Amino acid sequence: MALGTRTANIMDIPLFISSVVAPYIGDNGYKWDGLNSVRVLSVADGSLSNYDETSATNPFGSPSLVVPAEQVLTLAYNKSMLLRIQRTQIQDIPVSQFGKQVALQQANDVFVPAHDAYSLAKIYAARPSGNIIQADTAHWALSFQKTVNIARTGGASLNSLVAWVSYTTAAAVRDQINYNGADLGYTNGQTGYLGKLAGVPTIEVPDSYFFAGVFALVADKRSIVNVTPKMDPKAGGLVIIDPVPSFSGIEIQLRDRSDTFVLNKKVGTVASLETSASTTTSTTA
Repeated sequence: MALGTRTANIMDIPLFISSVVAPYIGDNGYKWDGLNSVRVLSVADGSLSNYDETSATNPFGSPSLVVPAEQVLTLAYNKSMLLRIQRTQIQDIPVSQFGKQVALQQANDVFVPAHDAYSLAKIYAARPSGNIIQADTAHWALSFQKTVNIARTGGASLNSLVAWVSYTTAAAVRDQINYNGADLGYTNGQTGYLGKLAGVPTIEVPDSYFFAGVFALVADKRSIVNVTPKMDPKAGGLVIIDPVPSFSGIEIQLRDRSDTFVLNKKVGTVASLETSASTTTSTTA
């Protein structure tokens, strides 16, 4: 007796990978409607002089000329994916909206983590060399607190700070939490501490999102411009063409066009926790 096989009408797709950047960082009021670049002006801080009580002509000293500097924020993140599905497959597969499900999988499983890693790399590149804290692996929480304090010294506020910590670092911090054995102390230490590490909202991220040797990244949200995508692979950047000329099937076009910037005058609020072996190169974004 022959046994039959049925294809399930439910696709087995990877579980969605949630963004670790977009929910926490906004565009801070910078808009790219109809534009590819935005020019941001700033001026340098002045210097103090001793006021001369004995001078009737120039008690303030020599004047300094204020000359605005500009930072041009130009969209450079522009990723795409092109897929085609034979019509015979669509006809023979009992999965509802097969093309849309394929597109959604690519948006969540490929585009989201790639964009997050790019954004974190842009923020990391903007940190000043003086804002790099070398990790003391015997005292993880202390090392992290030093990283937070460096960002605060640069003008960051605890109310606006956000921290990204690698999975491995988060586990190491938890492992070093001391408690007296009481249920409340254990619960707070093991499940609540990283919710606000050193008073800062903390997001745990895959180790692969950081460069080798980087454990944590801290930044004031006000220093970052996370551009609202002009093309989102889940919405305006998703196009399904049916029919496709000279092809018997459908075509899925996916686009992700956006960018992430750190403002020049606010780079002092970005700090990193690293090993001594990791790079100490700093490039203003």
